[in-house]
Amino acid sequence: MPKRPFRGLRTTGPRESYDVAVIGAGIAGLTLAALLARQGFSVLLVEQHYMVGGYCSTFRRGGFTFDAATHFYPLLGNPQALTAKLLASIGATTRWVRMDPVDTFHLPDGSKFEVPADYDTYRARLAERFPAERENLEAYFAEAQELYLLGSLEYLKGKSTPRLDRWRNESLRQALDRHFRDPALKLILTADCPHWGGPPERTSFVFDSMGRLSYFLGNYYPEGGSQAFADDLGRCVEEAGGDLLMSTAVDRIVVEDGRAVGLELTTTRGALVGRHRVRARAIVSNADLRQTIERLLPLEATPEALRAQVREMRPSFPCYLAHIGLSEAITTAQLEAAKGYHWQGWNPDEMGRGSLRCKIFVPTLFEPRMAPPGKHVVIQQKVIEVDYDTITDWAGHKAEVQEYLLTQLERAIPGVREHIEVVTVATAATSQRFTWNTEGAMLGWEMSPAQLGAGRPGIVGPVENLWLVGHWVQPGGGITPVLISAQQGAEAVAAALG
Repeated sequence: MPKRPFRGLRTTGPRESYDVAVIGAGIAGLTLAALLARQGFSVLLVEQHYMVGGYCSTFRRGGFTFDAATHFYPLLGNPQALTAKLLASIGATTRWVRMDPVDTFHLPDGSKFEVPADYDTYRARLAERFPAERENLEAYFAEAQELYLLGSLEYLKGKSTPRLDRWRNESLRQALDRHFRDPALKLILTADCPHWGGPPERTSFVFDSMGRLSYFLGNYYPEGGSQAFADDLGRCVEEAGGDLLMSTAVDRIVVEDGRAVGLELTTTRGALVGRHRVRARAIVSNADLRQTIERLLPLEATPEALRAQVREMRPSFPCYLAHIGLSEAITTAQLEAAKGYHWQGWNPDEMGRGSLRCKIFVPTLFEPRMAPPGKHVVIQQKVIEVDYDTITDWAGHKAEVQEYLLTQLERAIPGVREHIEVVTVATAATSQRFTWNTEGAMLGWEMSPAQLGAGRPGIVGPVENLWLVGHWVQPGGGITPVLISAQQGAEAVAAALG
């Protein structure tokens, strides 16, 4: 794979002061930093890992390149989409491979359902498979289309609309039970919930409609893998004049007289190892909300009501992952037949407790360069409703999960164990260590009706000159809300700085 297209600060440390200091080089942090740097602001982007991208990064083992977590990107390859235009405005040049079908669901009765990339074809297939539910499907998708528009207007563009009130507190489970009787149809219509990190009984119908319908504007995989996309954004930051400081933890947000004025930092690798302190006119955190409020900010700077709200928020489920490199003996046809979600129970509300075996994703079907010639990469995902604080033996827990996932892969591809060249497993603890996400949450905070809109803290932080961007701000687990949050954050910071 090619070298990263940016250098970062390597031998010369950060300046004493900047207009903006950004914590966390996830996709939102990278995008916001690039937007502000292109407007002429001096920007420092700080990242604790030695790679940018957060969940949208990769790592290498035995000649195979694995996506750390994220593996599909709605809208970004569609030049007419708002988010694609946003990326183009900062100079991003990532190339995208369109995914079709969007997903495949293997159902408990042995049948399967493929979700095509074309919306009309998708609806026609559902109507053909469930003719007794045809009228109910028409009514359901009419509502979903209206919610896609209304939700985008309110949550992505900030324009409140009372027309949402009818559905604002409704869960996806309630909406499905209101429309349908067939359990197989309900499972198919909730089988995307593992993407959102929560069961349908706790997932907002508004949010699900927004996320589901966005797939049909194009679902994409980046050429070169997720790291190529994140590194491209890093290049955009640097070419606009911003500084990237990698392998650097933020120890504290410095607050003086109720105003965020700087960061205390520790660099852990390279020539810049040691402590640093920078001043900034504005601080933006793309880090986990709970970590920002409870660890980075002084206790006296955060109102108890806000700390209580954050403590009570429910994180989305963690997503355990097995990253597997396969020999040439496993064929493309075998992998095509095995890919997708594998369900063993009809109740999707039990997805974190056993009804969902796993998801099998094969990035080399879209980007062969992720593996040595003729070989393949498989990524298994398993959403687990885990009590994080009760696990004391993480090594043993990880071994159990690995054995479970390899057993499920063997069910889908008999004999596959003999052809595994590389295998590594990431647990909830792995995700928390690399991203700071509370309990390794896959998408930040659960997308329940109670945790959308006013149920989530907004962009403005608890102290003056502090802004919050990322997946907690908008009701989205996909890349679109992350990018919109970055854009809104950049606009707010630029307006404040003048």
